[in-house]
Amino acid sequence: MLIDLAATAKVFHTPTGIAYADLTMDGHRETWPVRGPRLRAWLRRRYYEATRNVPTAPALSAALNLLEARAQFDGPERIVHVRVAEHDGQIYLDLADATWSAIEIGPHGWRVVEEPPVRFRRPPGLLPLPMPERGGSIEALGTFLNLSDRNDFVLLVSWLLASLRPGGPYRAGLGQDRAFEAAQGLD
Repeated sequence: MLIDLAATAKVFHTPTGIAYADLTMDGHRETWPVRGPRLRAWLRRRYYEATRNVPTAPALSAALNLLEARAQFDGPERIVHVRVAEHDGQIYLDLADATWSAIEIGPHGWRVVEEPPVRFRRPPGLLPLPMPERGGSIEALGTFLNLSDRNDFVLLVSWLLASLRPGGPYRAGLGQDRAFEAAQGLD
């Protein structure tokens, strides 16, 4: 029965072979390592809901072993990210909120996405970010900084944008001026 309950998880593995499972929780997708305590607790809970009993340790271990094998040998390979990811020219910022939403940032602005195309993991201590609001301006940041001139502000904004690039801060053709202009377009 544990194996049948575990079959509802969509499993995959990372390039290094770590098994993960995508689970639908309260209408949204969450990604957990198969060998992590959350998946173990989820499986125990599902078993209890179905039987009103507690699974034995060997049965739970066997179900997790099977999930791990399915993920490593039958599941697709995916990269799992922490907080920031890049996919198809878009950057995704995990809000680490209860609904597992992310901010999709691209050449035409940003939007909140309920189910990003990338997978995020949530290490202990990762706190949620506030929901962004439209209508702001990067210029407002300058009032909080003690910078000597406009060039320092442009450099700082460029550095902030580069810190969101998971693959590195450098991209051909994206100089400081273009990066600053891009930041202003993300209001």
